Amino acid sequence: MPKSPLIVSRALGSLAPARWGALPTRLALAGLLALFAVGCGKEEERRTLEPIQLGMTKGMNPTFESDEESMYEVKKAVAFPIRAPSADEQAALNGSPVAPYPSKPWLLASDLDVQVSWTITNLDEETHNVELLIDPWNEFGRYWPGASITDVQAAEQTPNLSGYDVLMELPGTKSGRTSRKHGLLTHQDMRELSIDFATAMNILATAPPPDPTLEAEDNPTTGNINHAFAVENRSDKDLLIKHLIPQTIAGLTGFDVGLRTYEEANVAIEILVEIVDKGSGKVVQRDENDPLMPEPTQFITAGNAPAY
Repeated sequence: MPKSPLIVSRALGSLAPARWGALPTRLALAGLLALFAVGCGKEEERRTLEPIQLGMTKGMNPTFESDEESMYEVKKAVAFPIRAPSADEQAALNGSPVAPYPSKPWLLASDLDVQVSWTITNLDEETHNVELLIDPWNEFGRYWPGASITDVQAAEQTPNLSGYDVLMELPGTKSGRTSRKHGLLTHQDMRELSIDFATAMNILATAPPPDPTLEAEDNPTTGNINHAFAVENRSDKDLLIKHLIPQTIAGLTGFDVGLRTYEEANVAIEILVEIVDKGSGKVVQRDENDPLMPEPTQFITAGNAPAY
Protein backbone atom coordinates (compact mmCIF):
# COMPACT_ATOMS: atom_id res chain seq x y z
CA MET A 1 0.00 0.00 0.00
CA PRO A 2 1.24 3.51 -0.70
CA LYS A 3 2.08 5.54 2.41
CA SER A 4 -0.11 8.45 1.32
CA PRO A 5 -3.85 7.86 1.88
CA LEU A 6 -4.61 10.04 -1.11
CA ILE A 7 -2.72 8.29 -3.87
CA VAL A 8 -3.07 4.74 -5.16
CA SER A 9 -1.64 3.02 -8.17
CA ARG A 10 -3.79 2.30 -11.23
CA ALA A 11 -3.26 -1.38 -10.52
CA LEU A 12 -5.56 -1.13 -7.50
CA GLY A 13 -8.96 -2.37 -8.56
CA SER A 14 -12.28 -0.90 -7.51
CA LEU A 15 -14.67 -3.48 -6.07
CA ALA A 16 -17.85 -1.67 -5.08
CA PRO A 17 -20.73 -3.30 -3.20
CA ALA A 18 -23.86 -4.11 -5.11
CA ARG A 19 -26.91 -1.91 -4.72
CA TRP A 20 -30.19 -2.10 -6.58
CA GLY A 21 -31.22 1.19 -8.17
CA ALA A 22 -34.48 2.51 -9.57
CA LEU A 23 -34.27 3.40 -13.25
CA PRO A 24 -36.20 6.30 -14.83
CA THR A 25 -38.86 5.57 -17.43
CA ARG A 26 -38.71 6.81 -21.02
CA LEU A 27 -41.37 9.40 -20.16
CA ALA A 28 -39.31 10.67 -17.22
CA LEU A 29 -36.23 10.85 -19.42
CA ALA A 30 -38.09 12.89 -22.01
CA GLY A 31 -39.29 15.30 -19.37
CA LEU A 32 -35.83 15.74 -17.92
CA LEU A 33 -34.34 16.37 -21.35
CA ALA A 34 -37.03 18.98 -22.00
CA LEU A 35 -36.21 20.71 -18.73
CA PHE A 36 -32.54 20.63 -19.70
CA ALA A 37 -33.27 22.39 -22.98
CA VAL A 38 -35.47 25.05 -21.38
CA GLY A 39 -32.90 25.73 -18.66
CA CYS A 40 -30.19 26.86 -21.05
CA GLY A 41 -30.04 30.67 -21.10
CA LYS A 42 -28.63 32.90 -23.80
CA GLU A 43 -25.23 33.12 -22.11
CA GLU A 44 -24.93 29.36 -21.80
CA GLU A 45 -23.25 27.16 -24.39
CA ARG A 46 -23.95 23.47 -24.72
CA ARG A 47 -21.41 20.88 -25.85
CA THR A 48 -22.45 17.32 -26.62
CA LEU A 49 -19.60 14.82 -26.68
CA GLU A 50 -19.35 12.03 -29.22
CA PRO A 51 -21.14 8.85 -28.02
CA ILE A 52 -18.87 6.66 -25.90
CA GLN A 53 -19.04 2.85 -26.05
CA LEU A 54 -17.60 0.30 -23.66
CA GLY A 55 -18.02 -3.46 -23.65
CA MET A 56 -17.03 -6.58 -21.76
CA THR A 57 -16.79 -10.02 -23.31
CA LYS A 58 -16.74 -13.61 -22.20
CA GLY A 59 -13.23 -15.00 -22.00
CA MET A 60 -11.66 -11.90 -20.48
CA ASN A 61 -9.48 -12.36 -17.42
CA PRO A 62 -11.10 -11.58 -14.07
CA THR A 63 -10.07 -8.35 -12.39
CA PHE A 64 -10.22 -10.09 -9.03
CA GLU A 65 -10.41 -13.79 -8.21
CA SER A 66 -10.63 -15.74 -4.95
CA ASP A 67 -11.70 -19.21 -3.90
CA GLU A 68 -15.27 -17.93 -3.55
CA GLU A 69 -15.82 -15.52 -6.44
CA SER A 70 -14.50 -13.93 -9.60
CA MET A 71 -15.07 -10.33 -10.58
CA TYR A 72 -14.99 -8.98 -14.14
CA GLU A 73 -14.66 -5.27 -14.78
CA VAL A 74 -13.98 -2.87 -17.61
CA LYS A 75 -13.45 0.90 -17.39
CA LYS A 76 -13.02 3.80 -19.77
CA ALA A 77 -11.88 7.37 -19.21
CA VAL A 78 -14.26 10.16 -20.26
CA ALA A 79 -12.58 13.59 -20.32
CA PHE A 80 -14.53 16.84 -20.51
CA PRO A 81 -13.30 19.55 -22.92
CA ILE A 82 -12.27 22.04 -20.21
CA ARG A 83 -9.94 24.90 -21.12
CA ALA A 84 -6.63 24.74 -19.26
CA PRO A 85 -5.60 27.86 -17.32
CA SER A 86 -2.73 29.91 -18.64
CA ALA A 87 0.54 30.01 -16.72
CA ASP A 88 -0.43 33.35 -15.17
CA GLU A 89 -3.92 32.14 -14.29
CA GLN A 90 -2.51 29.00 -12.66
CA ALA A 91 0.05 31.03 -10.72
CA ALA A 92 -2.75 33.17 -9.29
CA LEU A 93 -4.67 30.04 -8.30
CA ASN A 94 -1.59 28.53 -6.66
CA GLY A 95 -1.24 31.66 -4.52
CA SER A 96 -4.74 31.22 -3.11
CA PRO A 97 -5.14 27.65 -1.77
CA VAL A 98 -8.66 26.71 -0.68
CA ALA A 99 -9.24 23.70 1.56
CA PRO A 100 -9.21 20.82 0.85
CA TYR A 101 -7.37 21.62 -2.38
CA PRO A 102 -3.70 22.60 -2.78
CA SER A 103 -4.78 25.66 -4.82
CA LYS A 104 -7.93 27.55 -5.64
CA PRO A 105 -9.88 25.49 -8.20
CA TRP A 106 -9.82 26.68 -11.79
CA LEU A 107 -13.18 25.04 -12.45
CA LEU A 108 -16.04 25.29 -9.93
CA ALA A 109 -19.08 23.04 -9.86
CA SER A 110 -21.19 26.14 -10.47
CA ASP A 111 -19.40 26.81 -13.77
CA LEU A 112 -21.13 24.04 -15.68
CA ASP A 113 -24.01 21.60 -15.77
CA VAL A 114 -23.38 18.00 -16.85
CA GLN A 115 -25.92 15.41 -17.91
CA VAL A 116 -25.15 11.76 -18.71
CA SER A 117 -27.58 9.40 -20.46
CA TRP A 118 -26.73 5.73 -20.78
CA THR A 119 -27.94 2.51 -22.37
CA ILE A 120 -26.72 -0.90 -21.20
CA THR A 121 -27.35 -3.96 -23.38
CA ASN A 122 -27.07 -7.66 -22.52
CA LEU A 123 -25.93 -9.56 -25.61
CA ASP A 124 -26.27 -13.01 -24.01
CA GLU A 125 -29.25 -15.34 -23.88
CA GLU A 126 -28.94 -15.64 -20.10
CA THR A 127 -29.77 -12.93 -17.58
CA HIS A 128 -26.91 -11.09 -15.83
CA ASN A 129 -26.61 -8.80 -12.84
CA VAL A 130 -24.58 -5.82 -14.04
CA GLU A 131 -23.11 -2.96 -12.04
CA LEU A 132 -22.79 0.51 -13.54
CA LEU A 133 -19.88 2.47 -12.07
CA ILE A 134 -19.00 6.14 -12.48
CA ASP A 135 -15.99 7.58 -10.64
CA PRO A 136 -15.47 11.35 -10.74
CA TRP A 137 -12.49 13.48 -11.68
CA ASN A 138 -11.64 17.04 -10.84
CA GLU A 139 -8.50 19.02 -11.64
CA PHE A 140 -6.80 17.67 -8.50
CA GLY A 141 -7.30 13.95 -9.08
CA ARG A 142 -9.63 11.08 -9.90
CA TYR A 143 -11.45 8.81 -7.49
CA TRP A 144 -10.39 5.16 -7.47
CA PRO A 145 -12.45 3.28 -4.87
CA GLY A 146 -10.32 0.23 -4.14
CA ALA A 147 -11.31 -2.09 -1.31
CA SER A 148 -10.92 -2.11 2.46
CA ILE A 149 -9.87 -4.89 4.80
CA THR A 150 -12.78 -6.01 6.95
CA ASP A 151 -11.24 -8.99 8.74
CA VAL A 152 -7.48 -8.99 9.20
CA GLN A 153 -7.35 -12.54 10.50
CA ALA A 154 -9.42 -13.99 7.67
CA ALA A 155 -7.91 -11.61 5.08
CA GLU A 156 -11.38 -10.56 3.99
CA GLN A 157 -12.01 -7.40 1.98
CA THR A 158 -15.05 -5.19 1.58
CA PRO A 159 -15.41 -3.27 -1.70
CA ASN A 160 -15.74 0.51 -1.47
CA LEU A 161 -18.43 2.39 -3.33
CA SER A 162 -17.83 4.04 -6.65
CA GLY A 163 -18.96 7.64 -6.97
CA TYR A 164 -22.13 6.40 -8.66
CA ASP A 165 -22.75 2.69 -8.17
CA VAL A 166 -25.95 0.91 -9.21
CA LEU A 167 -26.62 -2.79 -9.70
CA MET A 168 -29.34 -3.89 -12.12
CA GLU A 169 -30.76 -7.10 -13.49
CA LEU A 170 -30.29 -7.25 -17.25
CA PRO A 171 -32.55 -9.90 -18.83
CA GLY A 172 -31.17 -12.21 -21.51
CA THR A 173 -32.10 -12.01 -25.17
CA LYS A 174 -34.37 -15.07 -24.86
CA SER A 175 -36.01 -14.10 -21.56
CA GLY A 176 -39.05 -12.52 -23.16
CA ARG A 177 -38.12 -9.19 -21.55
CA THR A 178 -36.06 -6.34 -22.90
CA SER A 179 -32.33 -6.98 -22.64
CA ARG A 180 -31.59 -3.24 -22.74
CA LYS A 181 -31.97 -0.62 -20.02
CA HIS A 182 -31.70 3.15 -20.17
CA GLY A 183 -30.92 5.72 -17.51
CA LEU A 184 -30.08 9.35 -16.94
CA LEU A 185 -27.85 11.19 -14.49
CA THR A 186 -29.34 14.66 -14.34
CA HIS A 187 -27.60 17.95 -13.67
CA GLN A 188 -28.51 17.53 -10.02
CA ASP A 189 -27.08 13.99 -9.93
CA MET A 190 -23.78 15.13 -11.43
CA ARG A 191 -23.63 18.17 -9.13
CA GLU A 192 -24.12 15.78 -6.22
CA LEU A 193 -21.23 13.68 -7.55
CA SER A 194 -18.94 16.74 -7.51
CA ILE A 195 -20.03 17.54 -3.94
CA ASP A 196 -19.45 13.96 -2.81
CA PHE A 197 -15.98 13.92 -4.35
CA ALA A 198 -15.08 17.22 -2.68
CA THR A 199 -16.39 15.82 0.60
CA ALA A 200 -14.30 12.66 0.22
CA MET A 201 -11.19 14.77 -0.41
CA ASN A 202 -11.99 16.88 2.66
CA ILE A 203 -12.48 13.77 4.80
CA LEU A 204 -9.11 12.41 3.71
CA ALA A 205 -7.37 15.77 4.19
CA THR A 206 -8.70 16.23 7.73
CA ALA A 207 -8.67 12.62 8.93
CA PRO A 208 -6.68 12.03 12.14
CA PRO A 209 -3.72 9.64 12.03
CA PRO A 210 -4.81 5.98 12.03
CA ASP A 211 -5.44 4.60 15.51
CA PRO A 212 -3.07 1.62 15.92
CA THR A 213 -5.46 0.06 18.43
CA LEU A 214 -8.27 -0.17 15.85
CA GLU A 215 -8.67 -2.87 13.26
CA ALA A 216 -8.84 -1.65 9.66
CA GLU A 217 -12.56 -2.44 9.47
CA ASP A 218 -13.23 0.13 12.20
CA ASN A 219 -11.65 3.00 10.27
CA PRO A 220 -14.23 5.86 10.31
CA THR A 221 -12.58 7.62 7.36
CA THR A 222 -13.52 4.89 4.89
CA GLY A 223 -17.00 4.58 6.37
CA ASN A 224 -17.67 8.29 6.02
CA ILE A 225 -16.48 8.35 2.40
CA ASN A 226 -18.63 5.37 1.44
CA HIS A 227 -21.56 7.03 3.18
CA ALA A 228 -21.00 10.25 1.22
CA PHE A 229 -20.94 8.43 -2.12
CA ALA A 230 -24.01 6.26 -1.47
CA VAL A 231 -26.61 7.37 -4.05
CA GLU A 232 -29.41 7.35 -1.49
CA ASN A 233 -27.60 9.89 0.71
CA ARG A 234 -28.09 13.37 -0.73
CA SER A 235 -25.67 15.93 0.68
CA ASP A 236 -28.26 18.63 1.42
CA LYS A 237 -30.22 16.27 3.69
CA ASP A 238 -27.42 14.17 5.20
CA LEU A 239 -26.78 15.26 8.78
CA LEU A 240 -23.90 12.79 9.19
CA ILE A 241 -21.85 14.24 6.32
CA LYS A 242 -23.16 17.80 6.02
CA HIS A 243 -20.50 19.32 8.30
CA LEU A 244 -17.76 17.63 6.23
CA ILE A 245 -18.75 19.26 2.93
CA PRO A 246 -16.20 21.96 2.02
CA GLN A 247 -17.39 25.46 1.15
CA THR A 248 -15.68 25.37 -2.25
CA ILE A 249 -16.66 22.58 -4.64
CA ALA A 250 -14.34 21.89 -7.57
CA GLY A 251 -16.09 21.13 -10.84
CA LEU A 252 -15.98 17.78 -12.59
CA THR A 253 -13.43 17.53 -15.39
CA GLY A 254 -14.42 14.00 -16.40
CA PHE A 255 -15.01 10.53 -14.99
CA ASP A 256 -14.23 6.85 -15.36
CA VAL A 257 -17.23 4.81 -16.52
CA GLY A 258 -17.24 1.09 -15.79
CA LEU A 259 -19.19 -2.16 -15.94
CA ARG A 260 -18.84 -5.01 -13.47
CA THR A 261 -20.22 -8.53 -13.20
CA TYR A 262 -19.44 -11.55 -11.08
CA GLU A 263 -19.69 -13.97 -13.99
CA GLU A 264 -18.48 -13.92 -17.58
CA ALA A 265 -20.79 -11.88 -19.77
CA ASN A 266 -21.15 -10.10 -23.09
CA VAL A 267 -22.45 -6.69 -22.07
CA ALA A 268 -22.10 -3.23 -23.62
CA ILE A 269 -22.86 0.34 -22.60
CA GLU A 270 -23.20 3.53 -24.62
CA ILE A 271 -23.23 6.91 -22.91
CA LEU A 272 -23.92 10.42 -24.11
CA VAL A 273 -22.53 13.40 -22.20
CA GLU A 274 -23.95 16.91 -22.50
CA ILE A 275 -22.15 19.84 -20.89
CA VAL A 276 -23.54 23.34 -20.43
CA ASP A 277 -21.10 26.18 -19.83
CA LYS A 278 -22.93 28.56 -17.49
CA GLY A 279 -21.08 31.64 -18.66
CA SER A 280 -17.56 30.79 -17.44
CA GLY A 281 -16.11 30.32 -20.93
CA LYS A 282 -14.19 27.29 -19.70
CA VAL A 283 -15.95 24.62 -21.75
CA VAL A 284 -14.15 24.41 -25.10
CA GLN A 285 -16.59 24.30 -27.98
CA ARG A 286 -16.16 22.07 -31.02
CA ASP A 287 -14.81 24.85 -33.27
CA GLU A 288 -12.28 26.12 -30.70
CA ASN A 289 -8.65 25.07 -30.27
CA ASP A 290 -7.87 26.14 -26.71
CA PRO A 291 -5.47 23.89 -24.75
CA LEU A 292 -7.42 21.35 -22.69
CA MET A 293 -6.91 20.31 -19.10
CA PRO A 294 -5.00 17.01 -19.01
CA GLU A 295 -6.40 13.77 -17.65
CA PRO A 296 -5.64 13.68 -13.91
CA THR A 297 -2.83 11.35 -12.87
CA GLN A 298 -3.28 11.51 -9.10
CA PHE A 299 -5.50 8.77 -7.73
CA ILE A 300 -7.55 9.44 -4.62
CA THR A 301 -8.82 6.48 -2.64
CA ALA A 302 -10.19 5.31 0.68
CA GLY A 303 -9.01 1.75 0.01
CA ASN A 304 -6.47 0.06 2.25
CA ALA A 305 -6.56 -3.47 0.85
CA PRO A 306 -3.71 -4.93 -1.21
CA ALA A 307 -3.85 -4.33 -4.94
CA TYR A 308 -5.66 -6.98 -7.01
